[in-house]
Amino acid sequence: TYGSELAPEVQFLRGFRDSIVLSTFAGSQFMLVFNAWYYSFSPPVADFIAQQPVVKTVMKVVLYPLIGILHLSSMAYSLFAFSPELGVVIAGLMASFLIGVVYFTPPATLLLLVIKRLWKKTLKTKQLKLLTIPWLTSLALTLLGEITASPTLMMVATVSFVLTTLASSATVAANKIAQRFP
Repeated sequence: TYGSELAPEVQFLRGFRDSIVLSTFAGSQFMLVFNAWYYSFSPPVADFIAQQPVVKTVMKVVLYPLIGILHLSSMAYSLFAFSPELGVVIAGLMASFLIGVVYFTPPATLLLLVIKRLWKKTLKTKQLKLLTIPWLTSLALTLLGEITASPTLMMVATVSFVLTTLASSATVAANKIAQRFP
């Protein structure tokens, strides 16, 4: 995004990450894992995108919802700024939920529609409720990580929290959409 119209937004988000997220225990432990994953592939991808004008344009369009989601998450943090650890977990919840809905619901919907058509199977409400078990477990582990101040536990807990929130929000939304198709 360097030099693009997104650069000011990215600067804002960097500031939120550096001065808010990284100043919390939960946020800093999550970012350690996220950065290890993200930077394992992003430099060559960024180089490729920078050299391909069409891909660069497509990526800008794809990133606009993410910028909006992260802005909303920073506003959610602001509502809970009196407790930075709680605020960063709420911001993470909002970001994960919305990223799941916006980016992962379309492929999940296609998958559910294929399953519905080929195998005549649909997700039942009871099955969807099972998604709450790993989500609540990850939330409990996050609380335990805060209490014990265990970096390893907090890394596992926050990554689990984000991934289960992404998966749950996308699956529930996709199932709602897939139900509308005969």
